Parts: sequence; structure tokens; C-alpha cells
Amino acid sequence: MDSSVWSSRLSLARSASVVTSAVADLSRHLRRNRARFQEQTMSAKHIVNRTMLLLCAVGTFFKLQQLSQPWLNALRQIGGVYEHSKITTPIVVKWMHPPTGRLKLNVDRAFKLVAGSARGGGILRDHKGRCIFSYAMKYQEVVSALDAEARALWDGIKTCCNQGILDIMVETDSLILMQIVTGQKPHLWELTCVIQDVAVTTQKLKAQIMHMPREANQVAHSLANYGCSTDHFSFWDSGAVLPHVAKGPYCLDKVGCPTLRP
Repeated sequence: MDSSVWSSRLSLARSASVVTSAVADLSRHLRRNRARFQEQTMSAKHIVNRTMLLLCAVGTFFKLQQLSQPWLNALRQIGGVYEHSKITTPIVVKWMHPPTGRLKLNVDRAFKLVAGSARGGGILRDHKGRCIFSYAMKYQEVVSALDAEARALWDGIKTCCNQGILDIMVETDSLILMQIVTGQKPHLWELTCVIQDVAVTTQKLKAQIMHMPREANQVAHSLANYGCSTDHFSFWDSGAVLPHVAKGPYCLDKVGCPTLRP
């Protein structure tokens, strides 16, 4: 084997090893912080999968597929890179700030059928990502996850209505709920009452309801999980007094930090 080729392979292998190690360390650090500050534990398999996705994203960012052919051949021989067609690139998503002068309400639910528990939460923010208000609630006699999501939506728009807040943008990570509320799908009979309440109040508020990925709805998701710790409607009127589990995602959204969706 030509010494120059071997030298190139060795140099590239060392570089790949350094990058891989750094990305893996970063991924472990992020998961540890999420478990510590957001109380979101992850299995070892999930951590490994997320680390591999992050490595793929780094490779795509640096456009490894555009390297010269000798470099690509060397990488493939040392097992550092796969063919581009085999790489699953994660999607970068983030919470989008509303336009200047508009407010956006994000809602979510947490539902566990076996435990028989359901919670909901939401947050209203301005164009700078600042919290206008947020809330969390534990629900009783919930029949499904969709029911819990509808109740969380109802609590949010009802609070806006009570405070005289009109013309809001609303986001939910439940595509089915969005389609039901906007008339694209018929609702289930057991949700008739709450859906009717949502529809009437939505028209009164001139609310625009949209769907977004769960990864871009982390603050509302954290608030929904917090709802299990209280038996009453909890309300916060600023970001400074948010529950501890929601402060991390709130700050990340505020500065526009993205996340990866597999």
C-alpha cells in the first residue's frame, strides 16, 4: 500500500475518532442535563440512537458527501462513513416566534391509560418568546389522549378569553385535534361537549389553530407533565415563576435553539 494513502487514512481515522468522541460526549452531556433539569430519563438504547442521529447530522452539516473520491474511499474502508443514500438525516425543528404584535398559545397533554391519569398544560408567548401566562392542570375521568389534549386546549383559550386576549395563534402537536377543531375531520361523540366549547371560543378569539411536531412543543409538554403534581388549576403570569421542569425548554425556545427530530 502506498505510504501517502496509508498516511491519509490514518489521519482521517484519527480525525473521525476525535469528532465521534466529541459528539458522543456532547450527546451524553445533553441527555444527563435533560434528566437532571427536566426530569426526562432515557434508556441506554435511546441515548445511543440519539447519538447516532447527531453524528449523522454533523456529517451532513460538514457535507461529507462532497469530499473527494480518495477521501470517501478511505473513510468507507475504515468504516467511518456510509453511502449518502443510506444515511437517515434527522430533521431540525424549533419553536417559531409569532410575528410582532401577535401572541402564540402552545398546548399539550400527558396521558397514561394504565395509571388512569391525564394532565394538560400550555403557555402563551409574545414575539420575543416572553411568557404572558402559562398553566397546568390534572384532569379527571378522561377517556383518551385526545380528550386530554382537547381539555388542555380548552383551558388555554378559555383563559385567553377571560383576560380579553384576542386574535391569537394556537399550536398543538395533535394533528387529529387540529383537524377536528378546524372542521377537517368529524369528532368522536364522547368529545362533543369539549369540542363544541373549543369551537365557540375559538371563533370568539379569532384563533388560528395549527399543528407542529412534538419536538417544537417542549414547554407545553413539560407543563403538562407538571400537572400530575397538582390537583387544581395552576397559573403563572411570567417566565420567572415557571416550574423548574419548564424553565430549560422555555429558555431554549426563547433564544431560538433548535432540536433534532428523528
